[in-house]
Amino acid sequence: LLAGVRRAAHVHVAPVYMDSIVKEVCERLAPMIEESNAQITIPSEWPVVNGYAPWIEQIWFNYISNALKYGGEPPEVTLGVNILDNDLVQFWVRDNGPGLTTEQQEKVFAPFTRLSDRKVEGHGLGLSIVQRIVNRLGGSVAVESEIGQGSVFYFTLPLADDDYQLN
Repeated sequence: LLAGVRRAAHVHVAPVYMDSIVKEVCERLAPMIEESNAQITIPSEWPVVNGYAPWIEQIWFNYISNALKYGGEPPEVTLGVNILDNDLVQFWVRDNGPGLTTEQQEKVFAPFTRLSDRKVEGHGLGLSIVQRIVNRLGGSVAVESEIGQGSVFYFTLPLADDDYQLN
């Protein structure tokens, strides 16, 4: 996926409906959700953004699966959205995990970075792929965290042309 994002000279950007993407991601993650006894809270309405649906699905998959892997026991995961003043939409995933230090927050989007001792699959590329995807789509990524208070991972995308259209 990382190589594909790098190589893609042109991506067809179109209106993206988050409701169906988030539902699909949660279905893909159903075994992990069930195994961990996770509670996931999802907004009932989402603004429509401009983007590339397969890549945006990967963003949600990474953020939600990380919240399940590194969240509390059991994981409590909340998804949310804020419409910003500059025609950007900020999406976020909050977990109830142990939180990250300031130093860890500065490194979290770097390739091959692992900040936890937990035994999980992967190569530490997920968040660097997310950052590359979001940057290619005209947005940005961020994290806020405090030790003992969990983490909130954000990404922004441009609002679709029909301002504030919800699905």
